[in-house]
Amino acid sequence: MMAIGLVLGLGSCSEDRDPVYKAPTTFVLNTPAMQDQFIELTAGQVLELVASQPDYGYSAVANYSAQMSLTEDFTESYDLEATDGTANLARFVVKQEDVAAGLCKLKGLDSEEAFNAAYPDGVMKPEKIYFRAVCELSGVESSRILSNVVSYNQVLGYFAIPTPGYIYLIGDIYGDGTWIEPSENNAEALKDWRLFEADDAIGSKVYTGIFDIPRGDNGATFRFYTALTGWSNGDSYGSQVDDSPIEYPEFDGGSFTTTAVNGKGSFNFPNWQGGLMTITVDMSDRNNITVTVQAGSHSVVTTKYIYLIGSINGWPEPTDANEVTLNPYRIADTTGDGIYTGEFAYEGGDLYFRFSSNLGGWDNSEWIGTNTTAENLECQFSNGQFGGSYVAGNGNWFFPGLAAGKLSVSLDTNSKTVSFGYVND
Repeated sequence: MMAIGLVLGLGSCSEDRDPVYKAPTTFVLNTPAMQDQFIELTAGQVLELVASQPDYGYSAVANYSAQMSLTEDFTESYDLEATDGTANLARFVVKQEDVAAGLCKLKGLDSEEAFNAAYPDGVMKPEKIYFRAVCELSGVESSRILSNVVSYNQVLGYFAIPTPGYIYLIGDIYGDGTWIEPSENNAEALKDWRLFEADDAIGSKVYTGIFDIPRGDNGATFRFYTALTGWSNGDSYGSQVDDSPIEYPEFDGGSFTTTAVNGKGSFNFPNWQGGLMTITVDMSDRNNITVTVQAGSHSVVTTKYIYLIGSINGWPEPTDANEVTLNPYRIADTTGDGIYTGEFAYEGGDLYFRFSSNLGGWDNSEWIGTNTTAENLECQFSNGQFGGSYVAGNGNWFFPGLAAGKLSVSLDTNSKTVSFGYVND
């Protein structure tokens, strides 16, 4: 009997140790230690939030994030992601530039014009900002729980809403043979002659505009300026370096694509009969700038890029200074479907790599990798193929001992999956 009781007791203990999920009922966010201190939001810095771990019935790997608001009742709120590898920690951080962007959004300052109207001197006033934490388990709807509300009481923001970049169309585009100088004094006259990045492709350096260009004595003649610094400050991009136009008589409608360089040679379309013209200038690769001209009004899908970083290209830091080195190692979404593809030659040896969505350096928050802890994940190709998922993190895919060959990449941002192919030379 004692033996039976002991066995039953052991069985009962084993059952007690099995994890049993339960929906949490309490989640506490601690009052910030710096609650009453003056905080000037700065890009590259973070704010720390420290919470308890909700009781899910077992030691669960949970996902943490935050919401901010200008009112304690959170009638309007703005979502903030945990960054710097802290998304699974109850002590997590959010980027100060994200808080600054949220502050602008909540105050309705969604453009430079709106910001300048609200703050003519360019300086915001300190604000009390309310925060609450969010915790949930991946794929478990009932696990989502909100914390109590805390505040930082003296937060000075700045205009942090990303806005589309633009360049200027300058030339004989008014039908009367006049050229308006690209100077700050003419900013108002030139504001309707700008080509803009798409709202969902800010930072792409791909600019598009639709213009009603009448026929002039020589059809239509123009080049592009990246800044209003006058005729001779090196901000001009055209058909050639020399200040002399190149004619493109073959374009009298339809679509035409050519290259551009940093120079003052204009594009001249002598057969242009007047009307709407859609112009796209792709400056994402300064060594291969392209200009596409289409007759009529057209919707343009901006090609978006993600950078491949690893042993395949010598681990260049993803910065503007290395843009020329990195451009041949971009995967591209050319259709707007969120799927990026590319193909690259590899000389052989151990292959390590991950991806970066921007050129923000080693500490940027836009890494795409295998994990958030910068660890290598050893992988193998099966019949030349490999597939899996990715996370927002800087862990590397690691394929040991590859022979020289060709790597193909497909990255799907909709399903957060990758597939790689490898063919030996």
